[in-house]
Amino acid sequence: MSSSTNPLALTLLFGGTSAEHEISLRSARAVFEHLDKRKYEIRLQGISREGSWLSAEDSAKLLEGQSVQASMRPPYLPTDTDVVFPILHGPMGEDGTVQGWLELMEVPFVGSGCLGSALAMDKSVAKHVLRSADIPVLPWTDVRFAQWQANPEDVLDLVERKRHFPCFVKPTCLGSSVGISRVENRADLHDALVLAFRFGDSVLVEPAIQAREFEVAILDGVPPLASLPGEICTEGWYDYDAKYTKDDAELHVPADSIPPRMADGMRDLALQAFRVLRLRGLARVDFLLDQNTGRFALNEVNTMPGFTSISMYPKLMESIGIPFAELCDRLISLAMAGHPDGESHGAVPEPKEREMSAGQ
Repeated sequence: MSSSTNPLALTLLFGGTSAEHEISLRSARAVFEHLDKRKYEIRLQGISREGSWLSAEDSAKLLEGQSVQASMRPPYLPTDTDVVFPILHGPMGEDGTVQGWLELMEVPFVGSGCLGSALAMDKSVAKHVLRSADIPVLPWTDVRFAQWQANPEDVLDLVERKRHFPCFVKPTCLGSSVGISRVENRADLHDALVLAFRFGDSVLVEPAIQAREFEVAILDGVPPLASLPGEICTEGWYDYDAKYTKDDAELHVPADSIPPRMADGMRDLALQAFRVLRLRGLARVDFLLDQNTGRFALNEVNTMPGFTSISMYPKLMESIGIPFAELCDRLISLAMAGHPDGESHGAVPEPKEREMSAGQ
């Protein structure tokens, strides 16, 4: 890392147009609080819900939870940015769009590149890729909006025949359990599809198995680190409120209620998925353990997991001896160094000589 007299110009990128805008703000606040201000000259770059890239003043207001009314402004970065931490969740932020733009500009950034971000963001495409690598995933049915619009009854018949009830309906390209519904009957299925299509033109339906939920955190390196699995225990399923509002979910780390061999199997598959999906930097890999069969399947992979005060990724990292502040340092160092196998984010500049300044 750079010295205190020559801090690294770090731009925190947050907000965005997705339904996970508020989660991005919470994550960015937590990261900002844990960053060592002696090591980094932190620039704030907010994106409004409408998609405007904000000034430094409005970005600070957004991070503080204040409302902003900014005119539309195209993407840009504060002057002399050395590295970007894109704390964006969901479409138009975590799906490869911003990552591709940063790659074009040859600016180092935390996390996966354009390809990996896009693959992992689309739950259906990720399932196809993972299944081709013999990584177990739950069966699923894809539904496109054009199908639904053309003949809703045919879609309802198809899903009911292939998936049965209960089942889960999910937007294909969204996280944080936004737009997800547990469905018990045909009437609920109709409403769930209507809701899910509010967030995109592709939806997938999975069986609602009686499952326990586990998560493994990945930190890139040589070799990459995989945390011990943590088990999430909550009333009902792990929905948006349980993740971010109620704070009543319990995380058991390590998950000593499963045999060591199973825990090792989850860690191995998490690392395999990280490689197969071309990820880098970090990821959180979620598993479901079917209580009836005793087998587990990979549920989804998150390339920019939440960094809020109650988020599971930093908690899992802390459980293996990497506290929040050190985790941020490691992620930024990985971004500056390029991918450990030689695949760089782009040209990695040396920190520039400058005076400490909060301006752009």
